[in-house]
Amino acid sequence: MSNKTTLEEIAKAAGVSVTTVDRVVNRRGGVSPKSEAKVLEWASRLNLDRKIYRAHAKTLRIAVLLPSPDNPFFAAMRDAFSTLEERSEDFRIRCFIHDLDPVNSTVIVQRINELANLYDGLAICCPAHPDVESCLSAVSKRIPVLTLVSDLPESGRIAYIGPDNRRIGRAAGDLMGRFIGREGGKVLVMLGYHRIIGHQEREMGFRAVLRERFPNVTLLDIAESEENSQRAAAVVQRTLKVEKDVRGIYNISAGNYRIAKTLEEQGLDGKVVFITHELTPLRCELLRKGVLDAVIDQNPRIEASKTLEVFAAHFKRGDTTDLPETYTAFEIFLRENCPNF
Repeated sequence: MSNKTTLEEIAKAAGVSVTTVDRVVNRRGGVSPKSEAKVLEWASRLNLDRKIYRAHAKTLRIAVLLPSPDNPFFAAMRDAFSTLEERSEDFRIRCFIHDLDPVNSTVIVQRINELANLYDGLAICCPAHPDVESCLSAVSKRIPVLTLVSDLPESGRIAYIGPDNRRIGRAAGDLMGRFIGREGGKVLVMLGYHRIIGHQEREMGFRAVLRERFPNVTLLDIAESEENSQRAAAVVQRTLKVEKDVRGIYNISAGNYRIAKTLEEQGLDGKVVFITHELTPLRCELLRKGVLDAVIDQNPRIEASKTLEVFAAHFKRGDTTDLPETYTAFEIFLRENCPNF
């Protein structure tokens, strides 16, 4: 469709007068709601100017369900959504953040059902659970659903927005194998929850690369921290006590500062390769000190922006109805390229 569409063409398609079209697109008033709706529909279809259509459209409300901001990454993601106000106004779409307890699937289901009755769309980041995915699948028949950061393939979602977690895991595995070197050794891998598909995919990618390229690197049991910093540190302390030749730690979830303190207290900082995710000022400090060796970072600002773009395309509020690429890039930070916060 061309931007050369005329008011006459819209009037003909909508079955109204050119004067009526002129009143609608120039917001002069005096047009019945029924006629205004017809004009706006055909203005959108004929691509007169999507901004004209959006200026008249109602503001759509999107519920964004995220885990606690106690996790620095989710705190950053909340901030990222809050910076979208100007673009949100252009699309006439507003995002509202809601807390989500990732542990209690019953509460998650209740929360989804409550919000689905109040909002025009829903974006969610939570662990996989059959009840949650079944609930989302039912809700997705009424409103569009997006999954963020960690996918829920059986949720009926229109898109997953976030990094390719298997590729992230493979990158972590390649770094670990290269840092440890030819002699190899034992590596502890720690997930937050096995039920978080993104964590599973990272662990699978990590394990696959070690198997393919670094056969002298041995994986210890995959531990679960339940995204609790104290538990993460306790697992590391117990592992270091039992296993005397641990050469690496790959922490997919929370607890990095406490793990780093454990390594420092035992004189193992700089001796045990330590790789984790999501760059923060504290993790930059640990990189510069040499306690952390690498941080693989996804950008929550990009993920928040893509969330808005996908909903805009779905609701025909964007410049195109084609969904954007929904995988987001990731970056690897070492001591030498750690930015100043």
